[in-house]
Amino acid sequence: MKNNFKTKKRFGQHLLISEGIISKIVDEIEVKYTDTIVEIGVGTGQLTKEILNRNPKILYGIEIDKTAYPIIEEKFSEYENFKLIEDDFFNVNLFELAKNEKIKLVGNLPYNVSSLILINTVFYIDIIERTVFMLQKEVAEKLIAKPRTKNYTFLSVFIQTFFEIEYIMSVPPRFFSPPPKVVSAVVKMFPKDSFPDLDKKAFKNFVSSLFANKRKMLRKKLPIEALKEANIPETARVEELNLEDFLNLFKIVNKNS
Repeated sequence: MKNNFKTKKRFGQHLLISEGIISKIVDEIEVKYTDTIVEIGVGTGQLTKEILNRNPKILYGIEIDKTAYPIIEEKFSEYENFKLIEDDFFNVNLFELAKNEKIKLVGNLPYNVSSLILINTVFYIDIIERTVFMLQKEVAEKLIAKPRTKNYTFLSVFIQTFFEIEYIMSVPPRFFSPPPKVVSAVVKMFPKDSFPDLDKKAFKNFVSSLFANKRKMLRKKLPIEALKEANIPETARVEELNLEDFLNLFKIVNKNS
């Protein structure tokens, strides 16, 4: 039945077909019998099967593509600890799935929305134990980028403020069907032991606005008094700021507004 499935470009689908890579990804999840796991983008269930083989308490599989539903239902109908959620990830409330417990998020993320999914995880950080994602290598490199490097972007700052990020491995196109035009990578993320208690949406918008027109000096984007209070030169540019600078500036600007 799997052969009847055609990947859809509009969903950014590339099915992972290497059993070795699948096994390594699931190793990183460290599946326990008490786990609630949420998989984003089931596809035809290669990753799903390996997770279920390790027997978590419950695995929720989120899939947007209706043509995959009969394949998934047939493949996993015998598993009592699997539940298919036939919807777009962005319509699913993870707090409801968690039922006041922590969850592990995993997925070979659709390339066209991977950054949006990563941003979304910040808003669920209170219930996340860890995430293990397959992404474009380019996005993975942004996640771990340091100030003053070309990969340092809004995504770097926003995710690193809340998560510890580990780059696990690169995955060449030949391990997928169809092969993507880019190299992929597996990353693992854990919520930081302590992360700032702030309005996450306001902070996201603040960091995003600073990275717009990133070659402009900060004095053209922020009050000079705020920069002075944060000990940041007026001539500095956004890619020179570290995480602490962003948090300081955010607090100073909000305090004065």
